[in-house]
Amino acid sequence: MKNIKYIVTVMMSFALGLTSCESDLEENPAGNISIANFYSSEDDAIAGLYGVYNSVYSLYGNTAINYGEVNADNATVSPNVSDLFEWDEFTYSNELTEGFWRSAYDGINLANEVALYTAEIEFDEEKRADIVSEAKALRALFYWHLVRTMGGVPIYETPTIGFDAVDTPRASADEVYALILRDLTEASLELPNTSTAGRLNAHIADALLARIYLYRSDFPNALAHAKKVIDSGAYNLFEDYAHIFKTEHNNGIEHIYQIQYLSGERNNPIPGGFGPRALPGQYGNSFWANTVVGGSIAPSAEFSAQNPISYRRSVTIADSYEHIDGVTGTITMEEAFGPGVYPYYVSKFDDRANELQSGVNFNVIRYADILLIAAEASNEVDPGAAEKYTWINKVRERARNGVEANLPDLAGLSQDDFRTAVLDERRFELAFEGQRAWDLKRRGEFLTTMRAQGKTVEDYKLLFPIPNNQVRLNPNLTQNEGW
Repeated sequence: MKNIKYIVTVMMSFALGLTSCESDLEENPAGNISIANFYSSEDDAIAGLYGVYNSVYSLYGNTAINYGEVNADNATVSPNVSDLFEWDEFTYSNELTEGFWRSAYDGINLANEVALYTAEIEFDEEKRADIVSEAKALRALFYWHLVRTMGGVPIYETPTIGFDAVDTPRASADEVYALILRDLTEASLELPNTSTAGRLNAHIADALLARIYLYRSDFPNALAHAKKVIDSGAYNLFEDYAHIFKTEHNNGIEHIYQIQYLSGERNNPIPGGFGPRALPGQYGNSFWANTVVGGSIAPSAEFSAQNPISYRRSVTIADSYEHIDGVTGTITMEEAFGPGVYPYYVSKFDDRANELQSGVNFNVIRYADILLIAAEASNEVDPGAAEKYTWINKVRERARNGVEANLPDLAGLSQDDFRTAVLDERRFELAFEGQRAWDLKRRGEFLTTMRAQGKTVEDYKLLFPIPNNQVRLNPNLTQNEGW
């Protein structure tokens, strides 16, 4: 916990330091120490690296949920609020991605600074190589989010200063992926197998490579990297599905890579986005003590109807909750909101004890995901492989958790039926963790699935728009078709 707190605090301090210097940089740039001169020791390199990690926060939390869940079929907007309506109904404008774009390229530029200037510092060669590789792997993470969201984007492998290279054109998606895969492959070979919580290591790089190769339908490589993680023996499933999402189990045996949060210092916004936000005068403010929660996101009717009966389902969604006053007792959603209005809420991130000052970490990738990646890739590489059933059934067994469930072990499926089964398993195992829209898109099922829900989704909305402001600033930056 001490190391986690240190990392979060350093990240916050680094970000605040950059902000506090902004006016000075504008008023008297010649009087400030250059970035290059800042990097003079190993400690400087590590401080710069923590600055890159600070930028990673912008990719996750609410951002991951909006891009990966709210505009997919698992989630809908709570009937009590409409602040995410444009995500749910695909009515957003081409200004939507401005903040995401800026955050991603800020992170890329910081990573480039660390990689470039650390290589010039004299200290232990192995440590120096690790820091450079870690910075490039973080750069790859930013590019991965950009390319799957908007397609090909400009590539920068060195720091930009001022208005340098503002006219860089878009690279192709294949070129961006080549950079991502190169940097993560280097990290999987260069970095140690263990790291301080919140920092990348070789196993995390392999896990990310497995996910990205799956997204690219490169099933042999997806399987190879997933098996490296499995065969390492470093990870396993929690016995209890609920433990994945509890603060006291942060950085546990199943968590391959988590974004670190610390209650009261850097709070995870995710728990506040879910749960029943009560109407005024109805059973207090919310099921989280006396704190009014955002409560913007609810499970869709389709998700609630199609999610098989299991222990996992009971952790993921609920139709009632214990009132925080300790007197009223159990409140059903029907009692609180009326028949059929808001029958279920997402309960898997319930952190009521902390009243929205949540210190629960965000799961970027966990072991259950790797098992399902291995199962899916194996089905494509060798449909007759027995291991694919071992991997998927391990996830299903934990989902049952010894209770009566409509979730039997799988066996004897055709290749196509197994494809359907593993996609469904991912849907319910990884629900509301930022994966669903991307799974549907990579499988070519996004448009048909959303239209079946009655959504109006034009073909071009498979990609998000390049921010209009960026197109205006860069004459060589073309917009995605349709936007």
